[in-house]
Amino acid sequence: MDGTNSGSNRIFVEPLSKRLGARLHGVDCRSVNDAVWATIRDTFHERHLAVFPDQHLTPDEHATFMERFGELDVHPQELSARSTLPLPENPKIELMLNKPGNAGPRAAAWHTDVTFREEPVAVTSLYGLETPEACADTIWSSLRAVFDDLTPGLQETLRGLKAVHATAFVMGKSQAGSINYDPTTESDPNKKDLKAQYRGEVVHPVVHRHEAGYETLYINPAFVNRIEGWSPEESAPFLGMLYERAKLANYTYRHRWSQRDLVVWDNRCTMHYGVNDYSEEDRRRLHRTTGASFVVHGSG
Repeated sequence: MDGTNSGSNRIFVEPLSKRLGARLHGVDCRSVNDAVWATIRDTFHERHLAVFPDQHLTPDEHATFMERFGELDVHPQELSARSTLPLPENPKIELMLNKPGNAGPRAAAWHTDVTFREEPVAVTSLYGLETPEACADTIWSSLRAVFDDLTPGLQETLRGLKAVHATAFVMGKSQAGSINYDPTTESDPNKKDLKAQYRGEVVHPVVHRHEAGYETLYINPAFVNRIEGWSPEESAPFLGMLYERAKLANYTYRHRWSQRDLVVWDNRCTMHYGVNDYSEEDRRRLHRTTGASFVVHGSG
């Protein structure tokens, strides 16, 4: 475990796997000075996922900390009937609730958040207020590490490709956990207009150059329909090879939730999977933020 002195604070950075994730001990996210923030930022850029254990955050404090990463947004899943509305006391925070009689929103498919937008979100956070024991884990994969380990020839091929992203509704999917916006079934005119924004397709480079300088894959099985210029049938085995590699243990970190964990991850270089092994009886209450919209830059 590495120790970092930041003024009067001593932060211990504990790697969670070889290629991905770090637990930052000694951070109180309610009061982060510039020196502490520099350690958090550098760790986040290098490890792509940061776990802050035992946080005691109000919604406003959660939002204020996350605004360090960039302007907060509303996750498009807010437009789905199976999700709750933003918290009344702070609409930048979304409540994710699983309780008896309410199975709650689930993401039982590998995905990267909202890649079907022209400017997707860079950063997502989850704050576990109530977490069930021995279930409901979340798994992340480092798409940066996957790209780093490819042969130079395949890397060069991927740099020249773009992928077509869309919601499940556009692609005709009905997979578990996929976000499915059908504006024709929405009665609320405001939501209908917003849902209609996600009916089209967007194109992003397959290889993204992160602001930190490294290259990473920017694809995911939930929202990538095909390689631009290829058919879905031609694309599937090629993309599938990359997805299967990304699921290997040496590229992933599986998080067992503890109450009051705050987990923050970088959507620009990861994908994730919510393990759907819990029932309505396993009470689960989390607060989520998304934000820091960005433009996907090719590596050229």
